[in-house]
Amino acid sequence: MPEVATPHAVGSAIGVLFGAGGLAGLVVAAGLDPAAVLPRAVVGVVSAAAVVVGAVVWRLRADFPVRASHPLVLAGVALITTAVVVAPTGADALALAAVYTFLAVDAFVFFAPRTAVAHLAVCLAAATGAVVVHPDLTPGHALALDVVLVAIAVVVGVLARKASRASVDALTGLPNRRGVDQALERLARAAERSGGTLAVALLDLDHFKEVNDGGGHAAGDALLRETATRWRRLLPEAAVLGRTGGDEFAVVLPGAPTAELALLLAALVRDERSPASAGIALWSPPESPWDAVRRADGALYRAKRAGRGRCETAVVDPLEESMAEDLLVAVRTGGLAVHYQPVVAAEDGRLVGVEALARWTHPVRGRVGPDVFVAVAERHGFVGELGTAVLRQACRELAALPGAVDAGVSLAVNVSGLELVETGYVRRLGEVLRGTGWPAHLLVLEVTESVVEGDAARALSTLADARALGVRVAVDDFGTGYSALSRLDHLRAAYLKLDATFTATVHTSERRTQLVRAVTALSRTLGLGVVAEGVETPDQARLLADLGCDYLQGYHLGRPEPVAALAARMAGAAAPRVPDQRTGTARATAGSSGAPAEV
Repeated sequence: MPEVATPHAVGSAIGVLFGAGGLAGLVVAAGLDPAAVLPRAVVGVVSAAAVVVGAVVWRLRADFPVRASHPLVLAGVALITTAVVVAPTGADALALAAVYTFLAVDAFVFFAPRTAVAHLAVCLAAATGAVVVHPDLTPGHALALDVVLVAIAVVVGVLARKASRASVDALTGLPNRRGVDQALERLARAAERSGGTLAVALLDLDHFKEVNDGGGHAAGDALLRETATRWRRLLPEAAVLGRTGGDEFAVVLPGAPTAELALLLAALVRDERSPASAGIALWSPPESPWDAVRRADGALYRAKRAGRGRCETAVVDPLEESMAEDLLVAVRTGGLAVHYQPVVAAEDGRLVGVEALARWTHPVRGRVGPDVFVAVAERHGFVGELGTAVLRQACRELAALPGAVDAGVSLAVNVSGLELVETGYVRRLGEVLRGTGWPAHLLVLEVTESVVEGDAARALSTLADARALGVRVAVDDFGTGYSALSRLDHLRAAYLKLDATFTATVHTSERRTQLVRAVTALSRTLGLGVVAEGVETPDQARLLADLGCDYLQGYHLGRPEPVAALAARMAGAAAPRVPDQRTGTARATAGSSGAPAEV
């Protein structure tokens, strides 16, 4: 199907075809001899019906299903044929038969060659039959009409395809700059009508010049074709991927928030076969879509300046730009603090683990919550650096804590989905463990189920490689969103963390109580430890223990605290019983008390 055959274009053309043809038929009907009652009535009714169909299709043109055009074209052929056959004079019949031209032209403009030829064959058969059976016309008239139909349809079809190819990149088959601009304009109009948004991204291949210089233009062209094919396969069907020039690409995705597109693009920009840099901007009315493109271009520039192989998100708020710069400085100069929240065994309250939680105090704004600064790091493309900095500091501090390793205290850290799809994440994880001396079997990576949705294969592969190092995995915030049992199998988790909303309602909702009981029973069958988050009262702690939860975490058991306070807690407590690491029967993880974006 030609590039110009968008639903809007096809719907518009079909609407005009029926509307114009119907109006032409009404004019012919009005000029017929009043004595020819039946022909005049038939032509009038047929033409009025065509006008109505044309108006309906025109109104629905934005969401017009292209496949519906086939029966409509056949219906148009039937209407025109009927009008030609009943026309009282040869001149009237030929005037009505001229509308066949619209059908033939539309077929060759909008449909693939094989389909267009089939439509043209139907038109020719109908036109020939209608003209031949008319008493005032001859086979010579039919032949002349057929020649005109074929000539006009073929010429217009060839011109339409040439115009269509002007919007397509010859090397990759993707839309070129003109094609991307057309798609952006079309999708922006649709979003304005529906009140939706668009995510716009610009991408550049990293070190493409070296590929061209080393292997010649043939190697560069091969890389561009391979990249286009692979990226097209990874992106959603609704996304428009185009090559806008050189090694530059663009993506337009309707209805997607920037965070979702960032997770998708993370798989693209960190692909070892064609590493790239990307900038993303979210567009919504009344802003011009070209303004969003300019903001995405600025974000792409920041991604290149920050070291390439990354994805940055454009923001309109200059205060966030400033905060991102200050946060990156803090990450790189040790300006973050790490606090630790205890996790205890439900049966006797012994300390079995801690969760590392990042804390940041801005020199001017004061304390900034993790839900804010983690999101800033994700939008600006350095959440991987942030996560690695927190992991390194936590491992170093706990490794230096007397008795922590000997007591088997687990350390849990939250991992962003964007981190899991970064190239080299497991390598950096191993370097941190070796450099700090923290045992891999005492490290737990907490992930939410949603982190693997953008690039499931890569995220799951990363987690598998981490488990091969001896690191364990916990499913955080279980019970929120679209929790699925199949994901427990895919994630190969060692622990399940019940979301704090279950803890908050376990006393007041019998249904929640039974759900917790069922989850703990299932987890025990699967060999999973269960951690209840957000424990705020002694009653909650007792009930959750009775329901089968293995471990508890929350303000009742301990707030997040600096490492010095954790050391004092451990020094003042009796030495905890070390769980059996081989059987996993009392191994613990750590979790938050409900903060939505912890590191």
